[in-house]
Amino acid sequence: MAEPLLSTIKRLFFEAGRRCAFPGCAVRLVDESGAIIGEICHMKARNAHGPRYDPSQSETERQSYDNLLLLCPTHHRTIDAQPEVFSVALLKDMKARAEADHSEPERPNDAFFAAALLAKLHDLVITDNRGNIAINSPGSVQAGTVVFKTTKSKPKIAAPAGSIGADGDRRRYVKYLIDRYIQFAKLEPSRSGEFKHAVIYASIKREFGSQWELVSLARFADLCVYLQARIAKTRFGRINAAKGQALFSSFEEYLSKHGG
Repeated sequence: MAEPLLSTIKRLFFEAGRRCAFPGCAVRLVDESGAIIGEICHMKARNAHGPRYDPSQSETERQSYDNLLLLCPTHHRTIDAQPEVFSVALLKDMKARAEADHSEPERPNDAFFAAALLAKLHDLVITDNRGNIAINSPGSVQAGTVVFKTTKSKPKIAAPAGSIGADGDRRRYVKYLIDRYIQFAKLEPSRSGEFKHAVIYASIKREFGSQWELVSLARFADLCVYLQARIAKTRFGRINAAKGQALFSSFEEYLSKHGG
């Protein structure tokens, strides 16, 4: 399948200010550790089964600057899941506004990140798998996105090296903070309905650009501070803090208690 030119993606990258083009989204397409967060979105889909596909469009037009914009994974899914809401006209307006508000001069390393964004465009779909799959390993399948379709139980995918999920101690501590927040948030007396655990996970994904296990180790401290602040802002957290009670263990305290 054809793909956009490197020069096209490079221009999209700096014209959008190197951030997601969705209104109000501050997610950077490349995080502080150099991880590629952004994704290339086709306003008119690149294949016949995609959202907003236009069969009259030529392949050159399909991969052109005018048909592309860069988004974070969350907002890419959002617009493709609701093509009746996010029309081509609306996406073009979104892109124009992002460029008007955030356009930045070109930088020497933009070509490097543009190439990385292009690499993420290659998707792989594996159906009816009954064995093991290795990705980004010598002699095995390599792809930016893997979609599993199987009648068997849901496959377990190990977190990549360099992520919080791949580090046992840090993974456990972040999960401890998440559970601590959920414990405090469920005690909110003004809550009208049942507390939904998914809210904090969605909040992390929105703030850091991925599910918490896939956040880069370089942002471990940032994620901890974020969760600790969320705990402190709960009503129960404020009450305990006023009494001088600790709201959570520090990472070092947690390791000491749990044998890390």
